[in-house]
Amino acid sequence: MIRNAIALAAAAAFAGSFAISAARAAPYMIVGNDEKLLWDDEGKPVLSPPGKDSVLIVDLANPEEPKIVVNLPIKNSVVGPPVNLDIDPSGSIALVADSIDVAKEGEALKQSPDNKIYVIDLKANPPKLTATLTGGKQPSGLSISPNG
Repeated sequence: MIRNAIALAAAAAFAGSFAISAARAAPYMIVGNDEKLLWDDEGKPVLSPPGKDSVLIVDLANPEEPKIVVNLPIKNSVVGPPVNLDIDPSGSIALVADSIDVAKEGEALKQSPDNKIYVIDLKANPPKLTATLTGGKQPSGLSISPNG
């Protein structure tokens, strides 16, 4: 009984400290819009020229009324796992991977691996792109460790 009470108290203290530190970071959500790859009614891929992709930074401070803080024209990709973007635990930066490039080859558009990772400064007002990194081919599955 006493062990359970001690464990419960420790868990409550841990959860309370997490809630306090999480509240300090801006409650943002990041949304990647890939306009290069769409699908027709039959499920076949339809390629479009690059240039219309964007990344939205959405403020969720009031979840009933989310607000788009900024719409950044950043190339990104839905190809790969649905984790090609991430926000660090402090809420200060976001990473966006672009796995696929689309280019004209002859008369057709063709996909090829891209290697870009974009860094967004979420502390800037408004948030802005601060760096473009070159990684390996087709970066996918971004994940920032819980300790940053």
